[in-house]
Amino acid sequence: MKYNLHTHTERCNHAEGSDREYVEAAIAAGIEVLGFSDHCPQFFPVDDYYSFFRMKPGQLEDYVSSVLKLREEYKSDIKILLGLEAEYYPQTFRRFSDFIADFPLDYLILGEHFIGNEYDYDSFYEGKSDEELLKIYVNQVIEGLETGAFTYLAHPDNFYFRGRRSVYRSIMKKLCDYAREKEIPLEYNMLGYLNRRNYPNPHFWKLAAETGNKAVIGYDAHNPRALLNERAFSECQISLKKLGVRTVELGEMRLTP
Repeated sequence: MKYNLHTHTERCNHAEGSDREYVEAAIAAGIEVLGFSDHCPQFFPVDDYYSFFRMKPGQLEDYVSSVLKLREEYKSDIKILLGLEAEYYPQTFRRFSDFIADFPLDYLILGEHFIGNEYDYDSFYEGKSDEELLKIYVNQVIEGLETGAFTYLAHPDNFYFRGRRSVYRSIMKKLCDYAREKEIPLEYNMLGYLNRRNYPNPHFWKLAAETGNKAVIGYDAHNPRALLNERAFSECQISLKKLGVRTVELGEMRLTP
């Protein structure tokens, strides 16, 4: 079964295309299950900060309503799931969990872009050689996964570490070991692949293969056209197969919440 659980919408302020266009593109691509997982609202312990790349709390109801209407309208053509991509911020995760509790979500994916609580640390997308920051990232991701709230870990290798490779391997091994033990899939991110970002990181995925981790290919679609890129999807499949990393079927994953 061909599926994608990593799909964004215009509400995150850095994607384009209507919700309907994503659904129709998925159908045209032969995707049998499409999961919407836009960047969810987050809460911060300061009043003068809000991130520009996610929906605001007041937009969640419209997002949920739109996806559920499309689910019903297209039920004969495709299965649509309702999810969110969330950060794990220790200070406000309880508030976030309480906020989303009344919405009929099918799953959450963990996409950790910052350590701490976002406003208090720099973005990972700039290269860093401080191994202590990488340790904080790994520990925070594991703490987030320990909540049991997340179906899988999106772009686990997005931390752009520019230090020694041996240090990177030794620290990231803890994350790979945890994911294998808990049977949490790791995402091979197609957007990063297409845009030649620092991820998918070949050193990380070699480590994941040695550890015995399983993978999900996530389109991380920020426009409907991304869902039609069969060439890139096939190349990601081939890369994982060469490494010896097995991609999981949708039915093998535990959907949350």
